[in-house]
Amino acid sequence: MRSVSKGPVRPASDDSKAALETLKALSGRGRASAKGASVRLQFRSHTGALQNVPLAPLPFKLLVEILKQLASGNAVSIVPLRKEVTTYEAAEILNVSRPFVIGLLEKGEIPFRKVGAHRRVPLSALLDYKRKTDAIRDDALDFLAAQAQELKLY
Repeated sequence: MRSVSKGPVRPASDDSKAALETLKALSGRGRASAKGASVRLQFRSHTGALQNVPLAPLPFKLLVEILKQLASGNAVSIVPLRKEVTTYEAAEILNVSRPFVIGLLEKGEIPFRKVGAHRRVPLSALLDYKRKTDAIRDDALDFLAAQAQELKLY
């Protein structure tokens, strides 16, 4: 398995297949976790020793969601919400250029703080901005699709 970096993990086809197999193996365990019961996973070390590890409901749900996304071939990234990100990381999350992000910060569109000469953006504020702009874009696309249908351009 490849090492996990700071950015999104993009699964290779072997990774997706392995995630799907693991997901299938865990499929019956979700009912116990949904009822609030902890799940026990068993691991075998390289020496062959077995170890049972309890997994609480929330981490189990997160594990299952990660496996679903990897099995579908989607890139996955786990970031704590209270974390601050750099302008470079913010640009990657928004899929825009770093200078564009700096412009948004300077216009007051997204809050930030300075650490020396560097800008730090609260991830929660960045994700709020992304949700807002995604909703605006989705509304515009819906409007354009409705117009195209009305004009029989569809």
